[in-house]
Amino acid sequence: MREAIKQAVMELLPELAGRIYDVHPPESAVDDFFAVLQLGEDVWKSPWAGYRQVIRLKLYAGEAIVSRQLDSQAERLIQGLHRKRVTGPENRAFKLHYLGVPEADQWDSGPGRTVRVIRFGVYVPEASAGGGDPGSIVEPDEWLSALIAWTSKKLGSRWSVYRTAWPADREDHAVLWRLSGCETKMAGASVYEISKSFTGHVASTSSEHEQLTAFSLVESLGSQAQLPLDPDAGRYLSVAGISGDLEADPILNGQLKLTLIQRQMRSAQEAARIRRVHVQPILN
Repeated sequence: MREAIKQAVMELLPELAGRIYDVHPPESAVDDFFAVLQLGEDVWKSPWAGYRQVIRLKLYAGEAIVSRQLDSQAERLIQGLHRKRVTGPENRAFKLHYLGVPEADQWDSGPGRTVRVIRFGVYVPEASAGGGDPGSIVEPDEWLSALIAWTSKKLGSRWSVYRTAWPADREDHAVLWRLSGCETKMAGASVYEISKSFTGHVASTSSEHEQLTAFSLVESLGSQAQLPLDPDAGRYLSVAGISGDLEADPILNGQLKLTLIQRQMRSAQEAARIRRVHVQPILN
């Protein structure tokens, strides 16, 4: 990961080639502009996002660089690395997310340079809970599979649609659907209703593109009478409600809230034969 990030930085700022150091700058550093890359600890965020590792990129600039170029160089890194898909050793890819500048510029008296810190985050998914034992693999939820199939057809091949958790190397245009709740309630003497809640995450290369895609899904699902579950058996899902929060974090929170329902008949043995008996007295 470290070398892959260095390469991405040098592609944006070629003047940093050979001038990106690990942890802290060497005492002999004499360049007027160089950088230090620090990898922070992994912090648990959620079952679908996994852990977030903070990457701290420190830019060291001499007086001439500060007065002329530091702002534009920092902005070039922010624009070029935010949401960037980086490929590391063994073709292992990951996404960088800009997390802001945590503090004001500071003066480091050691090398005699002004220091600006820029933070990025990398989400590392939780290890899958199967342990390689086929008997421990849980069958995927068929409602979730139907929702993913519908979304893939709606958005087309440009978009990748994931289930339950983000992969570290997600594509630039991606949707994640995860099951977030379920409920069963009586709808009659011989009928019961199953409802499941899903959260949808829309991640793209810009906030505007994410919002437009999320709104498109809300509109399409809202006008969708039924989603096919098993058409051959006549099984369909009904959309009970769909809403979108276009300001929500696409990775951690998700912009879409969807509820699907299905009514099913109780078996003849379980259904009540008589729901109520009312005796009306005979009045003479």
